[in-house]
Amino acid sequence: RNFASKRSDGGHFTIYYPTGKDELIVDLTGEVLERAYAVMKADFGYAPPAPVRVEILSDPSDLSRVSTLTEKEIDTTGTIALCKYNKLMVVTPRATLFGYPWMDTMVHEYVHYVVSKSTRNNVPVWLQEGLARFEQSRWRRAPGLALTAVDEHLLATALAKKRLITFDAMHPSMAKLPSQEAATLAFAEVYTMVAYLHGRIGYAGLRKALAISRSGTSVRAALAQVAGETWPEIERGWKRHLAEAGLDRQPALAGRAKNHHIHFKKGATAGDPENVRLAEIDSARARKYARLGGILRVRGMPQAAATEYEKALSVAGSDPLITAKLSRTYLDLGNYARAIELALPIAAMDEDDAAASTTLGVAYLATDDAARAATAFEAALRINPFDPTVRCGLAKAYAAIGKSRLATRASAACVKLR
Repeated sequence: RNFASKRSDGGHFTIYYPTGKDELIVDLTGEVLERAYAVMKADFGYAPPAPVRVEILSDPSDLSRVSTLTEKEIDTTGTIALCKYNKLMVVTPRATLFGYPWMDTMVHEYVHYVVSKSTRNNVPVWLQEGLARFEQSRWRRAPGLALTAVDEHLLATALAKKRLITFDAMHPSMAKLPSQEAATLAFAEVYTMVAYLHGRIGYAGLRKALAISRSGTSVRAALAQVAGETWPEIERGWKRHLAEAGLDRQPALAGRAKNHHIHFKKGATAGDPENVRLAEIDSARARKYARLGGILRVRGMPQAAATEYEKALSVAGSDPLITAKLSRTYLDLGNYARAIELALPIAAMDEDDAAASTTLGVAYLATDDAARAATAFEAALRINPFDPTVRCGLAKAYAAIGKSRLATRASAACVKLR
């Protein structure tokens, strides 16, 4: 009720959304999903015969009302989208303080739709989620493994302590796991398993296994048949592959692994988001310096803030959250070279966090490197499309490199957000 709707340009998706600011992501939604439609058709040999319904929801509570999940389960595991009831349901990034990877998340849910339809829903949760995670970025890059630093840390720790979550424990839903840390580890596990299987049998083998499972054969039996070995042998091979992968266990990321999650605006302090994520910093002393740095930055004292962030970094080592805050503070000071130097490795390490990419976009734009600015802002757009800095920066960058149509759209978004 009271939702508007729009068909994507390719005609394969109908997007329902609340009128207002969410209109600013409708065309982007259609473009991303149309790219995903073409890629999934090639990868899995299936394309939905009728337009897929997509609903952009205003709040996590809406997702709870239209699904079997409780608000507590949504908050505990960070579930923010679902493929259920023959449609895709995605909470708008506008409902969060810092955004989330909403474009990849939509594609993730579309992969669920494709796999469910093509196999008559005869695929267990672990493989559904593994395929969805492996394929969620296919609309923008070639297939392959791209673990975040937190993924690596959790996998390395779980392997060392022999605490991997079993695939059976992931049933009936990742959203039922006890914490966001457990959910992140589970997603990393199934992601690496599918990457391992893809390396062994390719898309042709995955398609064949899914086709076999369509008739009612268990997925494990189907994969074993295609791979030419037993399921226990496949699982042992995957674990051996993980053990030999040189995964990096980083103690500095322990706090981030436990506390890094989607921050919903509901109940958050709207006036000072600067220090919301401090629980991700493992060192109490570093947290103290970072908190003071955040207070000083909010009060318009960037030089003093930089001093405190430098202290925090000296205590915590290469903590990504502190580094991102420090790089943004150097941006305030007009030290663009230092801001770029600090932000580049952070953006490369975690593409699901818009802060470093936004800093890079602003710094590149300030140093007349519009092409790199556009690329950085596009990375931030995939996370936080309602940040006026991102949309206004894109308008300037696109105009400078001659992408007039995109510049016009970004400029309109900039005006509406400001």
